[in-house]
This record gives sequence, structure tokens and C-alpha cells, in this order.
Amino acid sequence: MSKNQRNSDSHFELQSDSGAVLARRQTSFLADGAYLFQDELEVHGALAAKVITCTAWLLELYQLTAGKVFFTTTKSEVRATSNRFGVLYPPFTISQLSLENARGHLIGVAATESLPAGLTRVPTIFETRCTELPAGVADVLEIFRRGENHQSVELNPKPSLLSVKAKRLIDENYLSYPSISRVAQRLGVTHEHLSRQFKRDFDTSPSAYLHQLRLADAPLMLARGEEIINVSQDVGYNDLSRFYKQFRKSTRTSPGVCQSLMKPNRV
Repeated sequence: MSKNQRNSDSHFELQSDSGAVLARRQTSFLADGAYLFQDELEVHGALAAKVITCTAWLLELYQLTAGKVFFTTTKSEVRATSNRFGVLYPPFTISQLSLENARGHLIGVAATESLPAGLTRVPTIFETRCTELPAGVADVLEIFRRGENHQSVELNPKPSLLSVKAKRLIDENYLSYPSISRVAQRLGVTHEHLSRQFKRDFDTSPSAYLHQLRLADAPLMLARGEEIINVSQDVGYNDLSRFYKQFRKSTRTSPGVCQSLMKPNRV
């Protein structure tokens, strides 16, 4: 992914090798601490991305002018049924997002505030008529509740019990850098068997999931202005060079570029 910074401060662009352009035109922190962003999206051809959340959750509101957006699950393909829709990604979830020749406007809100009890715990797509910027977390929850045709886009709604237990152990201990071998030993299976089953259920190895999970909250921390070395330590990397390596592997950009992209620049 290459950076394209224009002389004007009107926006900041990231352009991927596949032809996807993300132009971030507005970023700000809301009164309750939630992070708000607006993007212009343009994807030529097909683009797929695995969305993994950690402690932070994310709401995205799309207004497509062309193309399509859909999610792949182990059971089916879930498509947006209109050009205005939202997606809520709760904490510690995995989903597979795909875009084809998609163009449009995207509003997003990310926060670490706990979601209310009873709200969905799985990634969910829904129709919405909302076109206004949310003023805070309360607005986000109201947008979700008023949405229609809610559908789960969880990657695997029925993973094996072994993978469920392994994922729970990783989720609960990701900051301490748990050894996958020790996770497997605790569950009474070999490392190889656990890796095969986890990959079968979640389309990623437990080791790769661990690294992606640890990096999932890093962009929000960078947006808040935290020093890169502190973010590295906060997500469990005491080796800064390893943090850079894993961050670039996961996001195809550097922590510094990500911080420039996400820092609040508009009210």
C-alpha cells in the first residue's frame, strides 16, 4: 500500500496495490471520546479483507454510489440489500468483508465503551436511512436499533468447540503473548491439530489471529496521539521492531503513516 499525501489539507489518501483508494476527509473525537471518521471509498475490481476486532468496536455506515459490498461466511454470502446500510463489529469478532467495484461515502465510529447487555455480540449488517453524523455512542446504538433487516456476518457461526475454547484463551490472554503450544497443551491436543482445526474454522492460524488481535486496537491508540513506542508496549510488543514488522504485515503500512492518516484534523 502506498501513501499519497496531497499538498492541500483537504484529505489524506491511501492507495492499495489492488486499486482501492481510501480518502480520509474528516476525523475527530466526539464529546464522549468515540472516534469519528469519514472516508471516500473507491475500489476497482475485487478487494477482500478480514476484519478482526479486539477491545474496541466499530460501526460503519455506507452510502454506495456504485458496486457492491458483501460478507463471506462458512454458510453463505451475505450481501447488502440496499445502497445505504451499516455494519456493527462488536469486540473480539471475526468477519470477512469483500468489495467489488465499490464507490461511495463511509462514516465510521470506533469506541472502547462497553456495548449494552443484550446488544448483538456478532458482526451484523443492517439497512439504515441514517445520513447524519452520529454525535456519540448513544447515537450509534440508536442507529443500530432502528436499523432494519439485521443479518449476522460472523465468519463462522458454528465453529468447533476446540476452536471456541482456543479463541477464548487467546482473547483473554493476548497481551501476555500466550504460546499457542501452551494453549494446545492446556486443551489436550497437539499444536498441529489445534492449528489445523482453528484454520479450518476461522480461515487463519491461531498464531496469525493472535498477532492480528493484538494489533486491532493499535490504530485507535495512534489516532489518540499515543507515542508509537507506547502503543507497541500497550498491545504487548516489548520489541519495537517486531511491532513495526507485524503492523506492516497486518495493515500494509507503517504505524507513522497510520497515525498521520487517522489523527483528528477536522471538527
